[in-house]
Amino acid sequence: MTRKDQVAFDLVKSHFEVEPDLKEIWRINGDNESSATEPIKLLEVNVATVATGSVTPFEFAPTQEVPFPTLVAEVTPEQFEAIGSDPHRLPVGWTLATASKFTRNDVTERK
Repeated sequence: MTRKDQVAFDLVKSHFEVEPDLKEIWRINGDNESSATEPIKLLEVNVATVATGSVTPFEFAPTQEVPFPTLVAEVTPEQFEAIGSDPHRLPVGWTLATASKFTRNDVTERK
């Protein structure tokens, strides 16, 4: 596991720890994941989020704990289902085809 993969996993785990209504998190893997400037991209399926009709990622600058730029977008389960039938609803460059899915059990069973 690369340093970036470990940081992304730790970020996913921490989000599950503080968000009880998260159902799953998808880490969107881009073509340039080995670059430190390529953001960690997370699509979070959250029952408690408000449907907006679009998938808008929020950008976070690198920090000491997360030394990579990060993009996080939240969708409702219904919005996620719509993405399944129309992947163009995702931000440009995002695809579920190469994404990694995490559930709460995935992160509690793995260190």
